[in-house]
Amino acid sequence: MRKWTALFMGVILSAALTACGNNETAQPAADASEAPAATAGTTATTAPAEQTSAGVPALEELLQKTAAAQSELKSFAMNSQIQQNMVVKQGETNQEQAIEMAVNAEYTKDPLEMHQEIVMTLAGQGEQKMEQYVTADGFFSLTNGQWVKMPAAMTEQLTAAMQQSANPEKQLEQFNQIADQTKITEEGDNYLITAEVSGEEVKNLAKSYLNQSGSVDSQMTAMMEQMNIKSMNIAYTVDKKTYFPTSSDVNLVMDMSSGEQTVSMDMKMKATISEHNKITEIKVPQEALEAQEAQMPATQ
Repeated sequence: MRKWTALFMGVILSAALTACGNNETAQPAADASEAPAATAGTTATTAPAEQTSAGVPALEELLQKTAAAQSELKSFAMNSQIQQNMVVKQGETNQEQAIEMAVNAEYTKDPLEMHQEIVMTLAGQGEQKMEQYVTADGFFSLTNGQWVKMPAAMTEQLTAAMQQSANPEKQLEQFNQIADQTKITEEGDNYLITAEVSGEEVKNLAKSYLNQSGSVDSQMTAMMEQMNIKSMNIAYTVDKKTYFPTSSDVNLVMDMSSGEQTVSMDMKMKATISEHNKITEIKVPQEALEAQEAQMPATQ
């Protein structure tokens, strides 16, 4: 079941964030996953090449401005709430899994560093907490009250994934793939971008994200081909003045079959992005720096 979960997180983050995280949280992320939060605004557009009379930018213009703002975004915080309900059916047997996850993360982009705290609740198994740092000193993880330094290979993998989460504005570019389903409205001090997609469009978004993050493998590719996306609602907000991303909201309903096994899932991910350029340093605590390095499992 863990492999199913990893795949579905990739699908969510493709449209939302990650930390991950990713996404955006990941956002992070993300993801990033959510009630669509797509409350109707006063003005909307689905024509990327035009601008409405009320002054709401077209999709192409908004994406250009968020891309231009990327160089000005040096650091940020991402807080994500994820709910996942999964049911695995095989013959007469049903296995249900409910997960709630809260991820509070901080990122700096130059140097690329991260600190995140994760609280995960699994139905029937209680609450699990983790804290992680990724800096030039390495990848450190606190689980069950003990710090461990992770092997260099794991640090490289996580750093590659962080490239996505540390650039939440880049995820907006994926709306180009679904321009016909995208609307832009005004919501207070933000522009709200919303879309509802399904089927092959969602698969393409997932593949794009996974390929960029280096997370794709043959097994995941095969699983994605089996997905039946029933619905996916996406909402993303961008500050009107700075063009920095401020939130994402994704709601995904899907199922898939593999042999005699059928999996259905409802995943929601809501993330807020704040503290733009207010985080100046991510400092690893001394007890983490002094931790022993974990051993990689022996290959079979």
